[in-house]
Amino acid sequence: MSQVIEKDSRIPAEKRIVFLGDSITDQGTFIAFLDAYFQQQMPDKKMKLINLGVSSETASGLTESDHPFPRPCIHNRLLRALQESKPEWVVICYGMNDGIYYPYSDERFQAYQEGILRAIQIIQNNGAKAIVMTPPPFDPGSINEDVLQPEGREAYSYLKPYVHYNEVLRRYSDWLLTLNSIADGIVNIYDPLLQDREQKRKSNPAYLSGDGIHPNASGHWLIAKSLLDHLFNISLEQIPEYVEHPEQSEIFALVLERHLLLSSAWKEHVGHSNPNKAEALLLDQALIRGEEIAAQIRERAAQEDRHSMKASVWKGYERIDFYLEGREGIVILPKFFAEGRPWVWRAEFFDAFATVDMALLEQGWPIAYYRLSNMYGCPYELMHQFQSHLIQTYELSQKAVIFGFSRGGLYAVNYAVTYPECVAALYLDAPVLDIRMWPGGKGKGSGSSIEWEKCLAVYGLTDENSIGFTNSPLDCIDSLSGSDIPIIIVAGDVDEDVILSENAALLEKRYRQLNGKIKMIVKPGMGHHPHSLEDPKPIIDYIKLYV
Repeated sequence: MSQVIEKDSRIPAEKRIVFLGDSITDQGTFIAFLDAYFQQQMPDKKMKLINLGVSSETASGLTESDHPFPRPCIHNRLLRALQESKPEWVVICYGMNDGIYYPYSDERFQAYQEGILRAIQIIQNNGAKAIVMTPPPFDPGSINEDVLQPEGREAYSYLKPYVHYNEVLRRYSDWLLTLNSIADGIVNIYDPLLQDREQKRKSNPAYLSGDGIHPNASGHWLIAKSLLDHLFNISLEQIPEYVEHPEQSEIFALVLERHLLLSSAWKEHVGHSNPNKAEALLLDQALIRGEEIAAQIRERAAQEDRHSMKASVWKGYERIDFYLEGREGIVILPKFFAEGRPWVWRAEFFDAFATVDMALLEQGWPIAYYRLSNMYGCPYELMHQFQSHLIQTYELSQKAVIFGFSRGGLYAVNYAVTYPECVAALYLDAPVLDIRMWPGGKGKGSGSSIEWEKCLAVYGLTDENSIGFTNSPLDCIDSLSGSDIPIIIVAGDVDEDVILSENAALLEKRYRQLNGKIKMIVKPGMGHHPHSLEDPKPIIDYIKLYV
């Protein structure tokens, strides 16, 4: 598989991305959300997002008998779409229409498989990367139950779908997820949307996720989030204002206007067999008008605060959520500041096993977190920008106490090695200290094949040359010699995920040899979880001994 995530999770300066799919893509809300995100948070990036979705389209070429017209098939326009749009990446999303709303059959599934595989090959043969999205789930709970059909009926359609059609899409999605060695990227939107729907129905059984076939705006945001994660390694938890209240966002109104203008023009320029044609300008005219709107978007974005700070109350404390370089940051402010304004920086897993964090917060230490998930400890420049921002904005101590839980150990130690002058102390809890051990699984632990694939992309490695990789924390301990950074480690001695003898024990041994200040608390009979100690006092006492 050729990963699309760039080394060090760098966001490319520009990228031309074409989206192909059925009416879910044609509607394009998730593409507009992506565009709004880049316009608002990374206006210097030139992302050309071209929506070439066509309503009713399939990859299989199948049509149910009572559909009002033969369903369009992507293969009737794919070559022209590629030749005209000249993409670097192509995101395809098919499946919802490909089972034609019938119960599962091998014949229909084979037609779908052949259509997808053929599309991937054609895209790659034309010099672009093929990124495959699973279909979203079908939701019978958002459809009038009177139109849902049981098994055994002679005919089904999008107007009278099979009640368990989501089981068909589950099979289709599961198969797509096996194409890692064929496609250049696989984006799973089926599971996030299904999980979100199930979670919301726990508190509201009448929740409608859309119309059963097309996700609502919340679902489109989840699709956009999944694309940001899989294509750019950007993890987001906050929901932007333009998603929750699009009518209040001037930027999103302009983005949506431009998106609808260009998507209609592109679709009709390339051509398609859906008899319902969009009202569209000629492409040349639409591109000129699109640039005029883009100038308005840039002007409006320049007037906004890219940090987009949002205050709220969290466990009785003031919480500030903000963006920095397009990624989410959090700072929890104490009711008073301890002398010297020391602070805790959670490298990963904000608010997980946070007994030490909360105890120090009560004593006047702010807690900070920068969402750099799935970067496996290598975003040094981003981390340094985050620290500088916090110091300047909140007048905090020049040195942070970094908490590295699990994979957070990679971030904490690597940052201390790179910027020792910025670190007051390290608290490492069941820390990962060698990517080859986890997620690589090259030692006694099982590792994680999915995480390893992304980790390799972030570090610019392959599985073969990772054997000689010498830039994990354990390889760089000697660089901490003379830094005078105190370290406290807490770990279980039967951790089967992050093996003590392959990680923390090696760090402790070498740091002692370097005459470094280090203390290790081993929890007998304990695994990877739970982290920390029931009584955080020994950890706090050690930290405050030096800070």
